[in-house]
Amino acid sequence: MNKLTEQQIQQKLAEGRNYKRLYFELKEKYDAVVAENKQLKQMLVDQKAYFEAIIESQNARITELETMVFGRKPKGGIPVKAKASTKVARSATSYRRPIPPASAITSEEHHVIDSCHRCGHKLTNKAEAIRYEEDIVLAALDLNTRHKTVTKHTIETGWCSRCGQNSSAKDLRGQVTALGPVARSLIVYLVVQSDQTYSQTQDLLWQLYRFKVSSSEIANVLAARSAAYLPEYEQLKTNVRAGPAHMDETSWPIQSERGSGYAHVMVGVDGMPNEHTVVYKLADSRGKGNSETLVGANYNQVGITDRYGAYKHLFIGSDGVDRHQICWAHLHRNARDLTHLECLSKQKQRHVAEFYQNLTGIYASIRDHKEQPFDHVKRSQQASDLLKKVQAICVPHRLDPKKLANLKAGILEYQDCLFLCLTEPNIPADNNKAERALRKLVIKRKKSFGVKTLKGARTMEVLLSVCQSLYNQNKDNFLPALHALATTEASVSV
Repeated sequence: MNKLTEQQIQQKLAEGRNYKRLYFELKEKYDAVVAENKQLKQMLVDQKAYFEAIIESQNARITELETMVFGRKPKGGIPVKAKASTKVARSATSYRRPIPPASAITSEEHHVIDSCHRCGHKLTNKAEAIRYEEDIVLAALDLNTRHKTVTKHTIETGWCSRCGQNSSAKDLRGQVTALGPVARSLIVYLVVQSDQTYSQTQDLLWQLYRFKVSSSEIANVLAARSAAYLPEYEQLKTNVRAGPAHMDETSWPIQSERGSGYAHVMVGVDGMPNEHTVVYKLADSRGKGNSETLVGANYNQVGITDRYGAYKHLFIGSDGVDRHQICWAHLHRNARDLTHLECLSKQKQRHVAEFYQNLTGIYASIRDHKEQPFDHVKRSQQASDLLKKVQAICVPHRLDPKKLANLKAGILEYQDCLFLCLTEPNIPADNNKAERALRKLVIKRKKSFGVKTLKGARTMEVLLSVCQSLYNQNKDNFLPALHALATTEASVSV
């Protein structure tokens, strides 16, 4: 075997060094490619999760839009256990009209029978049965009956040589023929409290009383009554701020503001002195300034609202304590709606249903605790225990759809405002009373499409507040009270 020469040895060593250098270069490139491939794979996973989250979110939004447009909840999702309803049986007398008192009888008729109406044979052992028939007097059915009054006013005027002006015994401004106070009260009732449009009001007055009014007359009546009720409206603000209150808002178009606008409401809590008081504010925006104006500068009471950002830090009193109670009915409905989302996988549907059941259990516990006599020490411990349960179910989870993740984050954000309903007496756990107060405006909005101008909004907020507050105080005597208030304010202004 021949030995390698020195030159061959040096050549082999040079080749070895080149191979080693190439090896490290290729290994470095390989490691870079592996790292890049791993990064791309992770990016692919992240992108897939990102787009799946977007698709899930968009599908959920489509489902919500379908609910809004078609007015129904979508089918699907994981069914959840419904709470058994306890329906109270009605008595038999509740289905019958009560017997009117003797003072209410306006006429009597005696119906005689002597023979059988089947065979004509003479009847014996006759007896009498009493039946009553209640009806109303409809003026339009009897044109010979006077159904409206016309008062002719002869007003003396004279010249004052000292003042250099005329004086009259009665204000001569306005039209020669004007609407009387009773017709004005009825117009306010029909438009504001009965939610009739101008055309419907005109038609009702004509069909029932053969009484004609124009749309401009209706507008003038509403504006005049709003001015008369303004002191009462300011008093209602003072009354509702004197105790804990519900607050909410809904869209209320103002045509002069390109259809934008919101109706804000503040309602007294049941069982408190301000429980019948309702105050509306119609504004051109949903901004926090409108809510601040409604509660006033020094509001130190509890406010019950949803999680709309305008209400955050709105109820911090002069002592620095936040007296804000978040509506549990809203949280419960939000969680329930997530269980109807068909766009979620079966695994996520089960996960959402489990969260909903846990939240439902906490809400039920709140209602059970509130039915017991108030004991501050016991209620504080119950609130602390429930808060721990809320924190436990709101821990983020990999199966949380975006809407559930947002709901959990929102609950934790307001965790200090969840159980004021337990630690303070007479504070409800829901904001349903404010929603019921806004339902009236929602119905009216569907029929009249809001108001035309900001001036009309000012008029309507006063009338709505006064009418609804009077109706809450005594609905059986609402119209006389509304009419009396107008005549009282008119006499005071004179």
